[in-house]
Amino acid sequence: MARISPQIRQEILDKTDFLSVYQEHVRLQKKGASYWGLCPFHTEKTPSFSVSSDTGLFYCFGCHKGGSIIQFLMDVEKLTYTEAMEELARKAGVQLQFEESEYAAEGEKDRQALFELYDRLSKTFHWFLINHPSGQRALDVLHKRGLGDDLIEKFSLGYAPANRQWLYSFLKTKGYSDNFLKHSGLFSKNNQYWPLFADRIMFPISDARGRIIAFGGRAMDQEGPKYINSPETVIFKKQDTLFALSQAIDSIKSLDEALICEGYMDVLSFHAAGITNAVAPLGTAFTSHQAMAIRRRASKVVLCFDSDEAGLHAAERACSIAAAVGLETSVLLPEGGKDASEILEKKGAGELTRMAKNTINAGHFLLTRAGQLFDISTMEGKAKAVSFLFPFLDALDSDVRRQEYIKEIGRTLGVGAHAVEMDYAKAKVSGIYRSMNASASSSSSGTSHSARTSDLVFVAAAILSSDPFRLLSEHLDSDSIDDPRARDLFSALQEAQKEGVQDVDGILSLCADDAAVRFVREVDASGELKAGIEKILQDGLAQKRKAALEKERKKLVAQLQSVKAGDGDIAQEKMILEEIMKIDGELKAQATGGDIDE
Repeated sequence: MARISPQIRQEILDKTDFLSVYQEHVRLQKKGASYWGLCPFHTEKTPSFSVSSDTGLFYCFGCHKGGSIIQFLMDVEKLTYTEAMEELARKAGVQLQFEESEYAAEGEKDRQALFELYDRLSKTFHWFLINHPSGQRALDVLHKRGLGDDLIEKFSLGYAPANRQWLYSFLKTKGYSDNFLKHSGLFSKNNQYWPLFADRIMFPISDARGRIIAFGGRAMDQEGPKYINSPETVIFKKQDTLFALSQAIDSIKSLDEALICEGYMDVLSFHAAGITNAVAPLGTAFTSHQAMAIRRRASKVVLCFDSDEAGLHAAERACSIAAAVGLETSVLLPEGGKDASEILEKKGAGELTRMAKNTINAGHFLLTRAGQLFDISTMEGKAKAVSFLFPFLDALDSDVRRQEYIKEIGRTLGVGAHAVEMDYAKAKVSGIYRSMNASASSSSSGTSHSARTSDLVFVAAAILSSDPFRLLSEHLDSDSIDDPRARDLFSALQEAQKEGVQDVDGILSLCADDAAVRFVREVDASGELKAGIEKILQDGLAQKRKAALEKERKKLVAQLQSVKAGDGDIAQEKMILEEIMKIDGELKAQATGGDIDE
């Protein structure tokens, strides 16, 4: 299996500007010795995500997720370890080398082969659209919809030929095996020779790093479904992916806002009008995973779904999902057309740009919808309208905002705010609290709550110090450590020294005790050991020396008693007594702060 050597790993970490990498995903502010921001892994309003300025480790005091910059990239961008190291090596300007690279894991080889296949195929589909006569009709459709050649090039739009025998034959000539193509996401599950995409406009779908991971295909005739998306593969998960995120990511960050559309053509229409922070889910409802992907890069989101009933229902649900992850949410209602694509085609980019400025906040939108869906002139209609708004109330993580919205509901619907609050409280008791036990169990499992012992603090301080292997040079061994968690950390230190691993997270990765690892990350993130780390080490080493001397003295006393009870060897008794006296002298010197004879 391919392996990145500890030396290369350390060189990459030494040259990595870890703070800038974190800040690509989290807005951080320095407070004390650490940097703080909103955690990208769970919903919160008060920053509990910290990055240590000394070690570069991250830790969240809310969800207790923590680790190195490597682990952070793996979690936040859903990368493998190797992909995360490749990304850091690229940023640091280090040539990544593998040991035994010819034995790379089959799973990783398949992933890389899929990335390569989708990249090649995207370029081929694009060539058909731009250069082949069969793609002219598809190109005309795109031009008619107001999409220029520059935009078509930027998104690498393409055309899949109508000949259904072409794709399989083409890929076989490129050396791909039947088994690989069967799991490629390009062919029918029922017939591995039958392509999913034929005579369709092709939309390459990329991950946040710009790698093509799937396709969407739009029919030009009404035969079959209008849109087809790739099935999920080892490199593509629909619920995590947003169309055009890689193209929109810079605008989303600079504007601190994302525009969520219903489909590919809507996104492209907004980009054509110069509104380049537009993205879209992939033929499914907007998911919490997609909302979190936005929140890691912005604090606000605008929802723009079709103006038909299905689009309005999608917007209702998305309001709660976006608010639940802490996004400031508003809604854009298309005017003068069913969707953005139709407006661009019929009225031009100027009208789309003007319309994009007219948004309403999510709370007002949902109140308006409640009035449209229910007869609020009746008592029953008012009760249904109030219940309709409960999911959004649940999503608000501020009691102040929730209370204010309850008051707004009461004013709009003509009912007392107290009555709204009482109905909401009853609904929570009967519904949401059913999952309380499961949630509590999940929460507790992620918390260390480690009882502090001097051993645990001592070894944690050593790992976080400038010389983590100092304990080993002092000839300590694991038998001198009583706390089993600290003993596991010490064993990880020993293993790290053998393997040439020097960074903190590399050392922690060798520890089998999760609670011990979390403890080290917590104290690193809090910075509580930083000022006194040298004293902790000095006191700990002194205590270990004292404990070792006392243990040795006890052993010698037992030997002396054994000798006296036996033959009474005077010479041996004298030698043992001299050793005991020497230990007593060392213990006395240690107690008074004097030099200890070696």
